[in-house]
Amino acid sequence: MASIRSIRERMQELYVYDLYGFRSENKALAGVLYPHEKINSFAVGLHEGLKKMLVVTTHRLIIIRSSFGKTPDVQAVKRELIEEPSYIKRFFNSSLSFKLHGETFTFTMVSRRVLKLFVWAVEQPLE
Repeated sequence: MASIRSIRERMQELYVYDLYGFRSENKALAGVLYPHEKINSFAVGLHEGLKKMLVVTTHRLIIIRSSFGKTPDVQAVKRELIEEPSYIKRFFNSSLSFKLHGETFTFTMVSRRVLKLFVWAVEQPLE
């Protein structure tokens, strides 16, 4: 299990601390990370009308949805199952998308700073 401090330090290394350093999803993320996992990318966007955090690690993609006063919903997907990661860079409405089991998942309203990093992280060789 990782600590919130180690997650924030990794955010600083990836230059996204100012975007995601104080999000409520970080506590849930600390509870599901394995000790040997390294985070390669963070992104937050809207999917199916809900704001969700995407975290790409060396082994998996973690999707976290948290609501005020509710237990966070955490889903983990093996990275080898993700196909065709891509992004669309627009001024106010950038988006990330990927395929999983033939279904396309699109996350809109994503910060333009993390688009390339997300695709790079998904395409990295598995450790």
